Amino acid sequence: MHRRMTVAVAALVFGAACNQDPTSASSTTNELVLAQNAQVIADNVAATRDGGTTCEGWFGRVIDTLRTTDNPVAIAYLDSARANRDSAFHAWMAGDTAQARAYRRAAFRDLLSAVIAIFPNAPERTGAAVDTAVARIEKFLGDQPAPRIRAILAHVDTLRASADSALAAGDKVTALALNLRSLQILHRLREHVEFAHHDHDDVADGEMEEVGS
Repeated sequence: MHRRMTVAVAALVFGAACNQDPTSASSTTNELVLAQNAQVIADNVAATRDGGTTCEGWFGRVIDTLRTTDNPVAIAYLDSARANRDSAFHAWMAGDTAQARAYRRAAFRDLLSAVIAIFPNAPERTGAAVDTAVARIEKFLGDQPAPRIRAILAHVDTLRASADSALAAGDKVTALALNLRSLQILHRLREHVEFAHHDHDDVADGEMEEVGS
């Protein structure tokens, strides 16, 4: 009798496990762990001895270079970025948040232009880092179920395609912006999965604009 009850209980437990909802708490927790590991993979790819291919890395490299090298074009873009940030502040103080955001975006693009003035291959290098990071993350995931992560990787692939199109059209600033956005999403992958951001691009852009402010 006891043996029959044990077998029956085991059967119920096994059945419950087989029918577990993939969106359950345990499944979500597991995907968060995968996202954290994948995020570390992306960060390791982006890291380089000279500062990395993230927006922080490129901006820092520009400042370091200008300490010893004169580049009037880059300096002009940095001055423009400073002016746009000031305009953003005044617009925000006046309550015009839309105009403030537009000035912040203009300032960020000025910074990207300064990067490209000194490092013309920045869009390509950043895009290559994204591609390498995605490939390594996909290899790491293997056949593990991670629908949220895979959806974000698919979005990053779309951003990379748009970046390549912009580069082919000669728009290096947009190409760099899109590639940096991709890398920023991967850099914060766990948060994007955990909080289910509906607009990954807006979140990533806001974080990068803060770096340049």
